[in-house]
Amino acid sequence: MTNKIIKMLNKYTIDLDSKKESLKGERKVRRRRMIIVSMLAFVFIFAFISGGIKQKVENRALKDEVRETELVLEEKQEKRAELEQEIIQLNDENYIRRIARGDFFMSGSGELIFSLPESKKESTQTETQTNENEDSESKE
Repeated sequence: MTNKIIKMLNKYTIDLDSKKESLKGERKVRRRRMIIVSMLAFVFIFAFISGGIKQKVENRALKDEVRETELVLEEKQEKRAELEQEIIQLNDENYIRRIARGDFFMSGSGELIFSLPESKKESTQTETQTNENEDSESKE
């Protein structure tokens, strides 16, 4: 069977064929346009999402840094308050005398300093703790 269909070559069929060809071309152009627009939209959406994630991570890191800095600030303020208190105490002559006598065993003229052994209460406590430790070890 051979193809026995013969195309009519009149103005109507020629116009119809040219319209079909132009519609095919327009569809290709539309499809390409849609692909390009879709790709651009995808790129912009990806850029916005990745930028948002990056900002969130950076924001979290900065919040952690602020917390750490606030902790350091509190420590420094406490240390400063302690140092100011120490300055006030060091300006007091009675405090300096007490430190000199207690820590450095300095004495006034005509005074003798004696070093006393541990009190019985402290030695009794250490013996009690030692006995308790020995009892617990022997039970095991």
